[in-house]
Amino acid sequence: MSIWTIAWYELQRMFRSKSVVINLFLLPLILIFILGAALSSFFYSDDEEFQADLVRVAMVSNKSVENGVSAKLEAYLNSENMEELIDLRQVDTREVAEKKIRAREVDYAVIVPPDFESQVMSGNIAKLELILGNKVESNLVAGMVFDTFLEEMNNGLAVASVMGNVQLEQESEPTSISVDSNSGKDAPSYVTVGNLNGSGMAYSASQYYAGAMMIMFLLYAGGTASTSLFDEKSNHTLYRLQSLPISTAQIFLGKILGNSIVAVIQATIIITVSSFLYGVEWGNQPLFLALVCLLLIIASMAIAALVTLMVKSSSSADTLMQVIIIVMTFLSGGFTPIPVDLIGVIGKLTVSYWGMESLLQMMLHSDPIDIVQSIGMLAGMCLVLVIVTTGVYRKVGYRE
Repeated sequence: MSIWTIAWYELQRMFRSKSVVINLFLLPLILIFILGAALSSFFYSDDEEFQADLVRVAMVSNKSVENGVSAKLEAYLNSENMEELIDLRQVDTREVAEKKIRAREVDYAVIVPPDFESQVMSGNIAKLELILGNKVESNLVAGMVFDTFLEEMNNGLAVASVMGNVQLEQESEPTSISVDSNSGKDAPSYVTVGNLNGSGMAYSASQYYAGAMMIMFLLYAGGTASTSLFDEKSNHTLYRLQSLPISTAQIFLGKILGNSIVAVIQATIIITVSSFLYGVEWGNQPLFLALVCLLLIIASMAIAALVTLMVKSSSSADTLMQVIIIVMTFLSGGFTPIPVDLIGVIGKLTVSYWGMESLLQMMLHSDPIDIVQSIGMLAGMCLVLVIVTTGVYRKVGYRE
């Protein structure tokens, strides 16, 4: 009897179990369909043009100078490009603007200071008072628009000052900035839709959750391996297996190998079915894709073996595996994309993160060098897990 014989019997045992087939093969496909369909509106697709919601802005301006900077700001906001982003509404006082924000009649407010004209004409830094509303997206869009205006104005004045050509004549032209109601037709757009890479591609919700669910359920395949290893102990079949002319290490590796083969079949089914039924595009690097799946399976089995060797009961091992899988999936953005903050930094310490990063880069047709770097990080973590698991096995062993 060899490792392959143990693996063969493990495969037969697993495929006889309906729960294993449902949980490892059917459930991930159902989740990919549900999450991809339900959350598609939260993802930008290549086939769709990004449309920002119109931001209602209340503006308190100084109109004492007909052709002053305030008038130019208003003309800038009423230009063709800006009209697609900003719905400008003039109000008389700051109090009225604040009242409209509280009543949610507007999303944002800008107050032009009384000395705004004089500050600009004297060559000082131009500043506006901005009042944020309740919508984060509206605040970002409006803030970008006004920051762009101020940056262009201040940069223009600074360059003119250095060149010695600052001409601020109040009677004719109070500032060197030229913004009129017709400038929007020929002016470049200040808003561009960013992509995660230089190829101009973006992943869809189905792609994102296909990758996330495949990683999560490959880790669950490790949980199945842990349960199988404990079943041999609880059913007292491990003692009988040890009476055969085969070492405990071969029994251990045979069961891990059997579960690894199931995980390979699982990954193959998820990739194939999601491609044909859901239209998920996994990229144009099949060898890299296979390597990522293999590394994830190795990591999954190493974690399962480590938990099995360090925990005394099957229920404790199952609970610990559940916690590890859910936490790693959350930290890696498997449930929802996570911004780059403290949680995002911690997520980089998980195999799920680098698996997800590798898959997304392949989906986006990124540079192969970037893909190799992510795969290298994943491979490094797998190596550490295998070394630690081997050390623990030599110390603890697999016995009843």
